[in-house]
Amino acid sequence: MSLLNKILAKAKQEGFIAFDEYMDICLYYPNHGYYNNKNISFDKRKSDFITAPELSSVYAESIIEFYLNCKKYKNINNIVEFGAGSGELACNFLKNIDKNFIPKKYFIIEKSLHLRKQQKEKVNKILKDERNVVEWIENIANINDVFIIANEVFDAIPSKIFVKDNNNFYEKVIKIKNNSLYFSKIACDKNIKNLIQKIERRINMQFPNNYMFEINFQYEKFLNDIFSGANNFIFFIADYGYGEKELFHKDRNFGTLQFYKNHEKIKSCFINPGSFDISISVDFSNLFRIAKKYNISLLSYTTQAEFLINTKIVENSIKYSKDINEINTLKTLLFPTDMGENFKIMLFCDNMSNEFNIPFKDYRHKL
Repeated sequence: MSLLNKILAKAKQEGFIAFDEYMDICLYYPNHGYYNNKNISFDKRKSDFITAPELSSVYAESIIEFYLNCKKYKNINNIVEFGAGSGELACNFLKNIDKNFIPKKYFIIEKSLHLRKQQKEKVNKILKDERNVVEWIENIANINDVFIIANEVFDAIPSKIFVKDNNNFYEKVIKIKNNSLYFSKIACDKNIKNLIQKIERRINMQFPNNYMFEINFQYEKFLNDIFSGANNFIFFIADYGYGEKELFHKDRNFGTLQFYKNHEKIKSCFINPGSFDISISVDFSNLFRIAKKYNISLLSYTTQAEFLINTKIVENSIKYSKDINEINTLKTLLFPTDMGENFKIMLFCDNMSNEFNIPFKDYRHKL
């Protein structure tokens, strides 16, 4: 049975499907979801989008630079990477780090069995002695002294979609008619309305009618697993998104939901589900609030350009100064109109020495 037929059957049986459930099915359903099928590829020639670790090894070298700086002030000897893509970041990290500082373990937590297979093949092909450091695990429970990496993970965590219509708030859901899927809406309950009103008070703006927006209710479960499962950690998050006031700007009235195929945006998410990527901009203010609930410290919130420039990406790129492709890659990673400012870096820590100095500009006032 195709993924579309599975979705149609579920919508028919339950009356409707909430968008976060639909997104989860489209991305992760075993053997049919976008990230969980045999055709998934992060190869630049075959992929539908670009991620920073796949562009150049200098991205990994900047993370290494920051990791080594952290090690001077905090006893971290392990790595955990969530959603490791093709395994490129893991390979470049272990291949380029000073042999004296190779972590005890480089753990990978990967939901997709097909990507896990690709990662293992790449690790065995590229790495030699370092391959013994890499281990795939199911969760982060009871891992200590760890540097945690989540590169473009939160944008793929399914969110709910809401809309204000005729001064009332509704959740957008998916229904079926004449064997086809379409967007509909259901009234929000009191708890959801209260949550939305809290957002309005924080941003000092009432959402106008016909305003569409997303709220993620799955961040907290993801972060809870990390904050309760790891001890003595630094958590590195790289993703595109905004602080709350920018995310819910009055002019962003269609939300941030995007569908990608062949490096281009597509309009409908109902044609061939499972064949394209779905992503939603990260609400970094939400991540920050959740972390505070768990008494986790925010080390920094900054732009990708700020982070990379201050972790020696320019210096590390000199060896490629005659390679036009690498020069263009550097521009993609750093230029404001590309990844430089659209992507943010958020760093959490359960405890850190007061002597530790963050070398890049901090933008937490935007949270």
